[in-house]
Amino acid sequence: MMTTDAPGVLDIELTRALPDVPPERACAANRRVLCLVRALGVPVAVAEVEVPLHGLSSTALGSRLWEQCGTAVTDRFGPAVDGLDGFPPVGIELPEPDHPTAPLVPVTVVVATRDRAVQLRRCLDSLLASTHLPERIVVVDNASIDAATEQLISSRYGVGDLVRYVREDRPGLACAHNAALPHVETPLVAFTDDDVLVDPTWLERLVRAFDATEDVACVTGLIFPAELQSREQWWIEQYAGFGKGLERRIFDTGRHRGNDALFPFTAGTLGSGANMAFTRTFLDSIGGFDPSLGAGTRSLGGDDLAAFYRVVSEGHRLVYEPSAIVFHHHRRDFPSLRKQVYGYGAGLTAYLTGVLVDRPSTVFSMARRMSGGIRRAVGSTSPLALRRPADYPPELVRRERIGMLSGPGRYLRTRWEHRAEVGCSR
Repeated sequence: MMTTDAPGVLDIELTRALPDVPPERACAANRRVLCLVRALGVPVAVAEVEVPLHGLSSTALGSRLWEQCGTAVTDRFGPAVDGLDGFPPVGIELPEPDHPTAPLVPVTVVVATRDRAVQLRRCLDSLLASTHLPERIVVVDNASIDAATEQLISSRYGVGDLVRYVREDRPGLACAHNAALPHVETPLVAFTDDDVLVDPTWLERLVRAFDATEDVACVTGLIFPAELQSREQWWIEQYAGFGKGLERRIFDTGRHRGNDALFPFTAGTLGSGANMAFTRTFLDSIGGFDPSLGAGTRSLGGDDLAAFYRVVSEGHRLVYEPSAIVFHHHRRDFPSLRKQVYGYGAGLTAYLTGVLVDRPSTVFSMARRMSGGIRRAVGSTSPLALRRPADYPPELVRRERIGMLSGPGRYLRTRWEHRAEVGCSR
């Protein structure tokens, strides 16, 4: 289990004694903590708990968790918690799950970074504490302005084969990920960001999820906040958090389509780029990630969405595995958040533009689904709007929609610029 002392977040394991919550653990903006409730490492529920000025005892925490999560726990474990009317400080006893005995498929982890050596160090240290170590960690230094990242890798992690440093001067997350692929010699490749901490079992659970069903080309996992210190971090977590639920889901264009009228174009419901893994054969088959998309380009995002769309649209399956968890550091201040939501909007429509450019035949299918689907997706009664906090600034909504309007032009310009480049094309 990942432990963190950061304000606003608690990682609760039900088989261990519950902690007292001192007042400084609460977010200063709203006196709350967001609790990830797990049983034997598997997420069961998420609870938002208010912390009084004098703090919260373990007994009081247990009572509040039971009020919010009791049904989820009893539904999951039934007789194991029968008759329990609260979460006692000593925790609860649950039956040990069956442990898979099949050997894990070798995997490489790719971390792209840019001028964030301090965050990168935290990320790599968490990776090296994993229950299943990757065959190799490829760190791609993407257009950094100094040598801090290269110096960190050589001084702290050595020049051995476990952590490999790669320099990519063409900015863009997709270009960075593509630069790592020649250094991948394993059947699977996982991607995460430099501003996350990975749970010790993250890679193991991500890899095992490839066996969940047939023809799995991609697995995504749960992204939970590493801290919620500011109101801005709470806004983004409540409104547009990276988590996609606590149940394993399988996606394809057959019987696992779900009820989303916009599927498979709503690729953001399938996962996020900070927690994803692919088979190497699939990435080879599509020529890697679209270099006209991603943070660091004019498109500002969408590279992960495009890859998820390709998985399901080309007949493969994608598995969302919530027990494969990473903890993400959200933007703390309003200017950063304002820039981020604009990028979300631009990246979404940039990715959709890329789909139309590469596959003109999808225009009718996309138009048919978008006509009513967009109103349901962004209207005042949409799930996204209903999830929006009451104090969420209207300015952020406007910025996201302005970003959406800019996305197609941004993508087309970026694609035109990349046509003249060598080595970054798909």
